[in-house]
Amino acid sequence: MPHPHLPAACLYSRPSLGRLWKKVQLTCSPFVQRPELQRLYRLPSSAIRRHWGRRPYSVLALGCADGVKESLLLEKLPPPAVLLAADTNPGLARLAATRLAARTKLWRKIDLTRPLPASLARDLHPVSSNGIPIARRHPLLITLFGVLPNLPPLPLLKRVARFLRPNDLLLFSANLAPGTCGFSGALRVLSQYDNPPTRSWLESAVGRLRPRLPKGRMQFGIFPDPRQKSLARIEARWIGAKKTLTVFSSRRPTSSQVEAWIRAAPMQKVACYLDPLGEEGVWLVARRA
Repeated sequence: MPHPHLPAACLYSRPSLGRLWKKVQLTCSPFVQRPELQRLYRLPSSAIRRHWGRRPYSVLALGCADGVKESLLLEKLPPPAVLLAADTNPGLARLAATRLAARTKLWRKIDLTRPLPASLARDLHPVSSNGIPIARRHPLLITLFGVLPNLPPLPLLKRVARFLRPNDLLLFSANLAPGTCGFSGALRVLSQYDNPPTRSWLESAVGRLRPRLPKGRMQFGIFPDPRQKSLARIEARWIGAKKTLTVFSSRRPTSSQVEAWIRAAPMQKVACYLDPLGEEGVWLVARRA
């Protein structure tokens, strides 16, 4: 039986935890240290332009954190008509909305473990009191960067797919296990997680839990995902004398596993961009016709 898992929102919900998370990103994230990973988020702009031409569009930035990755993409595109930044940490969502260019900017707190609320559609495509759209519905680009590793991926992609309409696009990223074997690939990237800044962030989150956890220690390892045994999951576990709690987990799929999720969602691939080292990928997908 899987150990209890701390809800992911507990790691980001307080401003102090958001600051510690940001420190982890700045000091440990390959995205910050390797320019070729930043380039992955600029490349899809060409395919998006080809897909929509010069039509106005809107953006729903799910799990946007502070909007850094979204900014790389939007630098290469015309400003969207409406931008809605949504994150479990409202302070980060507000920061993303401030950072990103758009004609109309909104931000919301969101729980990505639940179905996307209908209020998002109303925010993006407002209607009058009698239900008539105030403006023509623009194609929607949903971004989902850095979220897939931390939540059950296929259920999340299915929830997002149900929100898509014909001609909408989803652009999402996945941290990958290099190579064809997820578990040996995950071992190669374990040090990206098991390091002092990440331990400080996670231990701070544990220290803010109420009721308090018994004394214990943080231990990192690689385990099969409970929902998909072939999927490697890096976990940080709080190990006490009588109880073990999974504090953090990050799934590291192979690229072929991600493609299988796209088909099962069900969606269809428009374009794919892979890191030369095989540690990260970005997929542009659409609703299956």
